[in-house]
Amino acid sequence: MSRETLVVLIRWLIEGQRLEATVPTKDARHRRHELEAQGAVVYWSERLVEAG
Repeated sequence: MSRETLVVLIRWLIEGQRLEATVPTKDARHRRHELEAQGAVVYWSERLVEAG
């Protein structure tokens, strides 16, 4: 039996580096605010369904 989890893919730019992370939907807003507080520019976020 497969289980699906809702996650958010966040992509950001900080100090010339493009980075990305997948976080649970419930943590996405907090993570985005954390990144912006560190000076990152979040340029993409997208909800995904991850099979588990």
